[in-house]
Amino acid sequence: MSSATPSPPPRLLLIAAFAALYIIWGSTYLGIKIAVETMPAFPMIGARHLIAGVVLYAALRFAGVPAPQREHWKGGALGGIMLLVIGNGLVAFTAKKLPSGVASLVVATTPIWMVAAASFRPGGSAPVRKEWAGLALGLLGLMLLAGPSLLATIRGQAGTFDPLSAGLVLIGCTSWAIGSVLGRDMSRPANAFMGSAIQMLCAGVLLTAGCIATGQWNSVHIDTFSGRSWLAFWYLIFFGSLLGFSAFVWLMRVAKTSHVATYAYVNPIVALLLGASLGNELITRGMLVAAGVTLAGVVLVVMPSQNVAA
Repeated sequence: MSSATPSPPPRLLLIAAFAALYIIWGSTYLGIKIAVETMPAFPMIGARHLIAGVVLYAALRFAGVPAPQREHWKGGALGGIMLLVIGNGLVAFTAKKLPSGVASLVVATTPIWMVAAASFRPGGSAPVRKEWAGLALGLLGLMLLAGPSLLATIRGQAGTFDPLSAGLVLIGCTSWAIGSVLGRDMSRPANAFMGSAIQMLCAGVLLTAGCIATGQWNSVHIDTFSGRSWLAFWYLIFFGSLLGFSAFVWLMRVAKTSHVATYAYVNPIVALLLGASLGNELITRGMLVAAGVTLAGVVLVVMPSQNVAA
C-alpha cells in the first residue's frame, strides 16, 4: 500500500464546492416548499433523486468513467438509504407536522453528530477546541434564529409541539451524519461524481418503489401540477441534487468533516434571505444578529489553527 499523501485539491475548486453546499442547498428549502404546493412530497422526492441519478450516471458513462463495481453499489446503497431515504425522507415527512423553528433547531444539531461520528471512526480524530467552540457558537446562532418560533410553539401560539415528529427529524439527522462519515471508509468509485450518482440512483429506486407499494403514486396527478412546482422540481434536480449533493459527496472525501458540517448552519440563513427577497418574508434585527453569530461560528470552525504543523 502506498504511503504517499494525496495532494490537496485546488483552493478554487474547494471554494466553488463550499459555495454550492452553502448557497444551493440553502435555496432548496424554498424549492421544496414550492414543489410540494401541488406535488405529493414522497413521490416528488423519489422522482427527483431517480432522475438526477440516471442523468448523472449516463453522463459519466458517456464521458468514459468506468462503471461501478459490485462493492461500489453496496456502498452506494448504504449511503442512499442513510442520507437520502432516511435523512431527507424523515425531514420531508415531518415538514407539515413540525413548526419550522423547531425543525431548523433539530437539523442544526447535524454538525455535532457528524464530528462525533468522525471522532469514533477508525483512524478518526476529534475536532480541536477551536472547532468545538465554533460548532457551539453556530448552534447558539441557530437557537437565536429559531427562538421566537420555538417560544411561540411552547406557549401554544403557533400550533402544538409534536415530540414524535421532532424525534423523527433527529433520527433523520443522525442517520445523515453517520452515513456521511461511514461513506469515507466504504468501497467507492474513484470518481466522486459516480459515487454521488449511484447513491441517488439507489435512493430514487427505493423511494419510488416504496411509494408504489404504499399506494402514494395514486395521488400523483400531473395535470394538477403548477408551473411553479415544475420549475422548482427541475431546480431541485439539477441544482440541489446534481450540483449540491455531488459537491457534498466530493467534499466528504477531501475536506475535514467539521468544515463540511458547517453547511447545516449556513443553509437556514440562506433560506431566510431568499424567503425575504422572493417570498416577502420579514427579516428582523434579531434575525440579523442570529445570522451574525452563526456565521462567526462557521468562521471559527474553518479558520486555520495557528499551531498546525506545515
